[in-house]
Amino acid sequence: MSRSGRKIKKYEIILCILVLAVIAAGLLLPKTGNLVLLDELCNAAVIWIACICVIARALRNRTALSLSGKTARAAAVIICIAFVFWFSKDIVLDLAAGPQTATLTDVQVSETQAHTGIFSHHYYLTGSDHNGETVRAEITMEEYNRLPQGGTVTIEYYEHTRRIVKVYKKDMVADNEMW
Repeated sequence: MSRSGRKIKKYEIILCILVLAVIAAGLLLPKTGNLVLLDELCNAAVIWIACICVIARALRNRTALSLSGKTARAAAVIICIAFVFWFSKDIVLDLAAGPQTATLTDVQVSETQAHTGIFSHHYYLTGSDHNGETVRAEITMEEYNRLPQGGTVTIEYYEHTRRIVKVYKKDMVADNEMW
């Protein structure tokens, strides 16, 4: 039985541990609150790490490649860079703009669960803002159980990632009283 000459590199082990740590952090971070952008950052970091691995692999051993091999590697690098920018744009825009405040009317709360179990259970708040636009943002199970159907709430949220920082009781924004 012959062994392949390829050994697992130290950086590959570090990247695997880093991916697992980022995924674990993303699962443990709250869905609403002051750390919501950190949760979004964890989601994007998994994409970044995967793209870094692909780019590093594509740029290694560039010698003696045919034109089609070089073209395929260049295409892989360009696609990875596009993915990183696409998954980062909302986070960057929200960091630049900061949280927005909106009063939502005709509020509806809903829950979804995919076939994978506990980690795929999500709760959402949907309502119309003063411009008539529908805002849908993820909330926690506790907020799902507390928020009224068809009522009015004021939220502080990040517009591009649709992540809620705070949910206020109706007409209590001036007193800073959270729900």
